[in-house]
Amino acid sequence: MIKIGCCLNMNARDNYKAGYDDIPVIAKLGFDYAELPLAQVMDLPREEFTDLLSVIKTNGIPVEACNNFFPARVRLTGSQASLDTILEYAKAAVDRAAQMGAKIIVLGSSGAKNIPDGYPYDKARGQLREITFLLNQTVKPFGITIALEPLNSKESNFITTAAEALEFAVKPPLENVKMLIDYYHLRMENENPAIVNRAGPYLRHLHIASKEGRLFPKYGDGENYADFFKRLKEINYNGRISVEGFTKDLEADGAASLDLLKKLAV
Repeated sequence: MIKIGCCLNMNARDNYKAGYDDIPVIAKLGFDYAELPLAQVMDLPREEFTDLLSVIKTNGIPVEACNNFFPARVRLTGSQASLDTILEYAKAAVDRAAQMGAKIIVLGSSGAKNIPDGYPYDKARGQLREITFLLNQTVKPFGITIALEPLNSKESNFITTAAEALEFAVKPPLENVKMLIDYYHLRMENENPAIVNRAGPYLRHLHIASKEGRLFPKYGDGENYADFFKRLKEINYNGRISVEGFTKDLEADGAASLDLLKKLAV
């Protein structure tokens, strides 16, 4: 059974709180879990993080996934990248993610991952491979999986397609580093949706929003969500899918998206 969650950072009323003040809203709507931005959670002082843990417990909805693993200041590629800095941050971030109950940490993080101008692509690729190997060791004791996220080429210059993320996930295969497919980025890159079928064994997480405006998915918004879910059924996907889009009315749009996704997931 596919679990349906909601990313909260894109519509945060208070950016400082990383959207966690909307946890009661999505809990009331019936979402299975919340997805919070780990870099912003890391910026919370200890007392505020303790408050977040209390909100999670009080509302009875887990934070099973975290997006936005690394902040832009922690460089993953380029001459400024430091393995010591990366691992120091990652260990602290993974600890907080585990305290929230996270099972998935999404590694998109364009600000941290993008290749600096003039820096060799192959060298950046080698850096990310080494980093994913070390991150695999970091998350393994917590039972957390890192999901590499392709971001469309308007947002990133490195791992912009699901096919590229799949290649990273396959060579070499790491037990706790897999991949994510985001319906919105897939559509923005006009990538063949058959990549869902190819990615099957390595696919551990999903994001979804409409291509037009990156909005919460709804009936009649012009998207072929049915084909997307048909492919998920063909690969027997039973992980998580998070709505990651914009809305001006979280309660109304959240309810509509949840109804649509639940029916498609049956």
